Amino acid sequence: MPRKLYWVVPALTICGLFALPVRAQEGQQQGAAAKPDSREVLAHIDKAKKIAGTYWATAEHFLCEAPRANPATDPGPVKLFDNLWAVPGQYSVGNAVTYVLPTSAGIMLIDSGHAKDVESVLLLGLKTLGLDPANIKVVIVAHGHEDHYGGSAYLQEHYGAHIYMAAADWDFIKLPRPPAPGGNASPPAPLPKRDLVAFEGVPITLGDESVTPVFIPGHTPGSLGLIFPVKDGGKMHVVGMVGGGFIAQGAASQVSEFIDSLEHFEQWTKMMKVDVEIQNHPVFDGFADKLTALRARKPGEPHPFVVGEANYTKFLDLMTECARATMYRQKE
Repeated sequence: MPRKLYWVVPALTICGLFALPVRAQEGQQQGAAAKPDSREVLAHIDKAKKIAGTYWATAEHFLCEAPRANPATDPGPVKLFDNLWAVPGQYSVGNAVTYVLPTSAGIMLIDSGHAKDVESVLLLGLKTLGLDPANIKVVIVAHGHEDHYGGSAYLQEHYGAHIYMAAADWDFIKLPRPPAPGGNASPPAPLPKRDLVAFEGVPITLGDESVTPVFIPGHTPGSLGLIFPVKDGGKMHVVGMVGGGFIAQGAASQVSEFIDSLEHFEQWTKMMKVDVEIQNHPVFDGFADKLTALRARKPGEPHPFVVGEANYTKFLDLMTECARATMYRQKE
């Protein structure tokens, strides 16, 4: 399905927001909040609230009303499903979670984290899980910001890992970044050598595991939604991950593209019967509470990360309504 591309460079402003310290973000948001929301904005927020109900109330509040989140306490590496592990680190809006799929032919990663964290967080986390980093064969980069691709060059150089990214983001990561506020920019992360290209609907397969990418531009030109099966005992489930950001910032045309992408991804998730929700920035979807519930789970109890197909669709719908509220704010 052809997708609209409204922009190239303006996406840099989005990541700029996520890279700001929390206080700076709050200052921006407080300034924006000085102007009361219009009836159009409030109508979309109200619709998002109705979609969310109590199940996704926290997500709605974050996405529609108060997009602020302090870095979480590092929960440590954790097994989520029989074939899915997570190395969260101190995840936040500026630090992505790396997901780990051990396969019959080696390890597949979703995102590689910051370059500065590759040894202290990612590799240490894998070893804690009993996994040998030398077996890393594939890294799928969900979108082309440094907290997602930063460790990829290291993994290429040390382990010969293959890096998958959408073609548009292979180009995007080469664009110069604007200077950080206050002039406190750290040295840029080394870029991975251009490697393998992700195509929509073409599974990325390693051994007995496959991940299906879906193009969801808007956060970056090559952002990906990812869909893949997981196992819980003898039961199969399907994971959906919006890998291309979660707050629609930037120009109105960019927000519009973000909305189009969410609707496009929803079509894929319905077709593939997604019933598990995860994020690579899980700051608003109850990730920490789900981890607590998972640790306390007794045999036969429901899996806390399995939300069901209907609830997953509601999750994407409320994201879309909150993005529409943002778009109307941009136009006012």
